[in-house]
Amino acid sequence: MTTDLRLVLLGTGNPTPRAHRAGQSIAVLSDGAGAIFDLGPGSAMNLFASSIDPLAIDQLFFTHHHFDHMADFGHFVMARWDQGAGAGDALTVYGPPPLLRITEQLFGPDGVYGPDLQARTRHPLSQRIHQLRGGPMPRTLPTLVVHELDEDEVVAGDRWTVTTGPARHVQPYLNSLSYRLETPSASVVISGDTRPLPALVDFARDADVLVHMAMDLQDDIDRWPEIATSCTGAAGAARIAARANARRLVLVHLDTTADDPRRQSAMLTEARANFPGDVILGKDFLEIPVESWPHRS
Repeated sequence: MTTDLRLVLLGTGNPTPRAHRAGQSIAVLSDGAGAIFDLGPGSAMNLFASSIDPLAIDQLFFTHHHFDHMADFGHFVMARWDQGAGAGDALTVYGPPPLLRITEQLFGPDGVYGPDLQARTRHPLSQRIHQLRGGPMPRTLPTLVVHELDEDEVVAGDRWTVTTGPARHVQPYLNSLSYRLETPSASVVISGDTRPLPALVDFARDADVLVHMAMDLQDDIDRWPEIATSCTGAAGAARIAARANARRLVLVHLDTTADDPRRQSAMLTEARANFPGDVILGKDFLEIPVESWPHRS
């Protein structure tokens, strides 16, 4: 058994603001470097409060562009750059369209943070603080390299390979993706927001960890057709994990009802009735073991 990945849940909630659950965000780290999948509201503060070095994160992946998955995009980029003394200038960002337009509208010269960026690179106050942090002059702007992705694309790197997969949530209004991150010895699949999707079975085949949306008990999801065609409950996620022969299932994107311990117990019972592997109900700051074992046949 080998472990070469750390998986840290930075946000496990949904659009409803809660003090103890940030919006969706998952960090994956290996050998001092890492990636974050989604940056929902509050997740950047959770990152800064965690043991993770923000400068270790050099890749961002977005599953889709609902605000509860990307509201902290600006906060993370600006704080990492501002505090990084030059070491946080570069970042690579991936996700479905229109990610290029969103990034330009946030960080471009005429974007939301354009005036702030000009002030922090040109005003003597900001320049001196930057130098006191050890930053070189002249102070440079953040460099975001953006790649828009569709399904069945591969991002290959030195530490891992990330493949894009299917997700069906609120199309055609937003494009959605799932992701599979693989090293030579371990694999993690992140569903993003999706209804129970048979295509995810093959995509998540033999994954060591499947992180899957599970808003509530499946019966409560299924009571509302508009929700059931876009979201997944505990049983639906568990059935995908079982059919995929995944090793461990992590339930995230939890509704406010899942803050009740009795409902949490019911969700775990429902998931375990449909999946023979390990089931974990996500909570913010939880670190999930990523272990590669011989899989069930």
